[in-house]
Amino acid sequence: MKIITWNLNSRTNLETLNNQCNYLKSQNLDVITLQEVTLNSQDFFKDYFENWNILSSFDFVSDKSVLVKKRKYGQLIISKNPITPIEPVSSMPFPERLLSGHIKNKNIEIHTTHVPPGSSNGVIKVQHFEKLYEFLANRKDVQKILTGDFNSPKLERETGEIITWGQKVSSSGKVRIAVNPKWKNECSGERWDSAERSIIQNHKDLGLVDIFREKNGYVDNSGSWFTNKGIARRYDHVFGPKNISILESYYDQKPREQKYSDHSPLVAEFNIL
Repeated sequence: MKIITWNLNSRTNLETLNNQCNYLKSQNLDVITLQEVTLNSQDFFKDYFENWNILSSFDFVSDKSVLVKKRKYGQLIISKNPITPIEPVSSMPFPERLLSGHIKNKNIEIHTTHVPPGSSNGVIKVQHFEKLYEFLANRKDVQKILTGDFNSPKLERETGEIITWGQKVSSSGKVRIAVNPKWKNECSGERWDSAERSIIQNHKDLGLVDIFREKNGYVDNSGSWFTNKGIARRYDHVFGPKNISILESYYDQKPREQKYSDHSPLVAEFNIL
């Protein structure tokens, strides 16, 4: 199976949408998972991939009037094989930020998510992680793939140590629990750290492996999003079942460099044993 996850940066320009789709088509993929799709852009993808099987998180939102501002972003799963939807998690702050389906003839579930950034959403990010973990924990023994933009971690060290956005690193390199002062009345640093870590570090408790790290280790410092100062953040992930043989996993920087999005897509190819 060859799968990709890509945050599209909510682009709506027709030329850019066409470039995004042409790129995806060229990759010979089995499953495409996309984040930051909008109501204005989803039809372009549905038309372009009309011969594929498509799920949209917007289709599960009965009142489309809520899909504005921070809630304007949706997810798409585009599959070569037939895929049936799984009931969304209505208790999430932004339910349209998680989309799930079951590929019956492969006997595997696909889940893709876009965790709201904490810098602008505060505790909503924490609640999203908590509800996501709870949802997946109830499906612990189900064969599944989890992809998406998690806006985490803050940093990964070559030792494998993970630094979350519930932590702060001093100039000397010492790590301590700390939350953005803007949100200190909403959420403790301990809760924030635990929420991010539940997926980013403790995914094995859910029967998952971090495919990129399993293949490349922690020496590879590739990122999927970069700050204005050029600091790499590995926000986009593909977690897969433990019983796989990984063929390759890499961040393709070319689409970001060509301005198709501000994120680099993550590609993973593997065989399920």
